[in-house]
Amino acid sequence: MARTSNAIADVELDLGRYELRRRGHRVKLEKKPMELLIFLVSRREQLVSRDEIVAKLWGSNLFVDVESSVNNIVRKIRTALGDDSEKPRFVETVVGKGYRFIGPVQVIAPQFPQGVVGASTATGKPEKLPAWSERASLAVMPLCLIGSHTDDQGLSLGFVDALIARLGNLQGVDVLPSSEVLTSSAAATAGEIAARLGVRFVLRGAMQFSKRVWRISLELFDSARQATCFARESDIELARMEELENEIARQIANALNRPLSPARQRLCRYSKDALAYSEFMRGYQLSSGGDPTRLEDAALHLTNAVTRDPGFSLAHAVLSFVCATRHFEMDPASLWLEKAEFHCHRALELDPELAEGHVASAFLLWGPSKNFQHLEAIAELKRALALQNNLPHAYNRLATILAHIGLLEQAKQMYERGRPFHPQKAVSHSIVQAYVWSCQYDKAREENEAWRAESPTNKYPIYFALNLAMLTESWSEAEALMAETKQLLPEEPMILSLQGLLHARMGSESAALDCMAKACAIPKSFGHAHHTYYQIAGILSVLGRKKAAFEWLERSVSTGFACWPFFLKDPCVENLRELSEFEPLVSSLQARYPDHLGLL
Repeated sequence: MARTSNAIADVELDLGRYELRRRGHRVKLEKKPMELLIFLVSRREQLVSRDEIVAKLWGSNLFVDVESSVNNIVRKIRTALGDDSEKPRFVETVVGKGYRFIGPVQVIAPQFPQGVVGASTATGKPEKLPAWSERASLAVMPLCLIGSHTDDQGLSLGFVDALIARLGNLQGVDVLPSSEVLTSSAAATAGEIAARLGVRFVLRGAMQFSKRVWRISLELFDSARQATCFARESDIELARMEELENEIARQIANALNRPLSPARQRLCRYSKDALAYSEFMRGYQLSSGGDPTRLEDAALHLTNAVTRDPGFSLAHAVLSFVCATRHFEMDPASLWLEKAEFHCHRALELDPELAEGHVASAFLLWGPSKNFQHLEAIAELKRALALQNNLPHAYNRLATILAHIGLLEQAKQMYERGRPFHPQKAVSHSIVQAYVWSCQYDKAREENEAWRAESPTNKYPIYFALNLAMLTESWSEAEALMAETKQLLPEEPMILSLQGLLHARMGSESAALDCMAKACAIPKSFGHAHHTYYQIAGILSVLGRKKAAFEWLERSVSTGFACWPFFLKDPCVENLRELSEFEPLVSSLQARYPDHLGLL
C-alpha cells in the first residue's frame, strides 16, 4: 500500500522524557495512549493485534471492555498526532485485526538508560530483570484452601496479614494493605489479579492440611514479565510462625532486589487462642469490606476475640477503630465511644509500637468527644505511618484533617500519598472536600460524580453535589438536588443547614430560618456539627445578621472546621469579611496551623 507523501515528518517521541512533540511543541498524552504509541512505533510497519495491545496495556482482558477501551486509546493517539482514521498518516486500522504504525517519527532514546534489578529464577539464583519503569506495587493475596479441612484458626488470612505488615515498609515497593485484599478472591490467575488490582507483582499461594500439618505453597508473579520470580513451599508450625514469616519476607525482598527494613522487635499479629484469632479475622474481614452497616457485626466478632484473649493488641486496635467509626458516622451513643477509648488505650498499653493502635488513637482525638484535636491527631497519624507506611486510613484521615485546618495543597498531596495503597491506585473520593474548599469546582464535580455513581446513597457525595451546585450558582440543579436530599436524608443536620443556606440565597428567609431551627433541634449531628455551624453562619450572613453569623463561624472553628482559605472565598460569608474581627481570626488560624504540618 502506498504511504501518504504529505505526512508530517517532524513528530518526535522522546523516550527519556516520556514525551510526544509536534513541530517542537509538547503534546499532552495520557499514560495508556503513550504506552500504546511507544508499542506501535517499536513495531513500525508491522501489524499489532488487539490481543497484543490488551496484554501490553492491561495484562488481561477479564476486567477490560476491549472494544471501547482500545478504540478510545487509539482515538486519543490520533488526536495527538493530528491523524485521520479515514486517511491515516500515522496509525492505520487493519479491520478485524488491529493496528499498524505507518508514519515518520523521530524516536529519541533515553540519555541515561535504566539499570536492572534482581529477581529469583526457578533455581533460586538471582537474575537480572529489566528496570522498573515506575514505582512497583505488590498484592499479597489470601491463601486458597485445598482439601476438605477448614481453616478454623484463620491461618490463611492471618499469614497474609502478618506478611503484609512485614513488607509494608519495603523500600521502593507499594504493598497493598490487608484491608484491601482480605475480601478479595484469589481464585483468578495471577495475571488477572494483577490487572484487577492494578499491581505489578502478585504473591499468591495455597494451604493444605496433610499428615497432620498445614503446608503452604507460594509464588511471586511478575505481571510485566509474565513470569514467576520466586517460589517456596513450607510446613507451618505455630510455634515458629513469626520466624517463618520473617524468613519469607526476607526472601521476597531479595527476589525484588529491595532492602527490607529491620523487623520490629515485637511484631506479633496472632493470638495463642485459636478461637480468639478466628473471631478476630472474621471481624477484621467485615470491617475491611467498606460497608458501614456491617460494623456492628464486626464489633461483635472483635469483642469475642478480646474477651477470649485480653492480651491481643491488634484485635483491641481494630475494635477501637470500628467503634470510633460507628460512633462518628452512624450512632452517636456514648457506648460506642466508651468502647473505642477503652480498647485504644488497651492496644497501645500492650504494644506501644502498633501502627493500627496509633490510627485508632487519631480517630478518637479527631472527633467530637475530644473537640477535634487537630495537632495531636496529626502527630498520631504521622507516628502510625512511620511504623507502617501502607495504611490508607491514616493517609485519608491525615489529609482530611489538613483540609479542615486550611492546608489544602498539603491535604491534596496527602490524598495522593495514599493512592498507591488502594486497588488500581485510585485516590480517595474524600479529596472532593479539598477541591471544593480550594474552589477547584471542575475537579470537585468530576470526582464527586464518580463517587455518587459508586455510592448512590452515601450522604457525603450527596452533600457535596448540593454544595457545588450552590457555589457555582447552578440554581435549578441545586433545587433538584435539594428535593432529592429531602427524600434520602430528611434528618441529617448537615444537609438541613445546607438546604437552609440555599433558601437564604434564593431569598426565602422564613424557609432558611426554619431549616436552621430544625438542624439545631436534632441532637444526632454525629461527627459533623462544625459543618452545620458553618452553614448556619452562612445563612445568617446572607440574611444580613453579621454579628450572629460571625459567632457561629467562631463556633465552627472551635469545634473543628478551621478552613480559613475557604472563608476568604466563600460567597456565603462575604459579609463577614467586612467585620473587624474577621482578619484577626484568619491570622490566628494561619499562625496556629503553619504549612509544615503537612510534611511527613
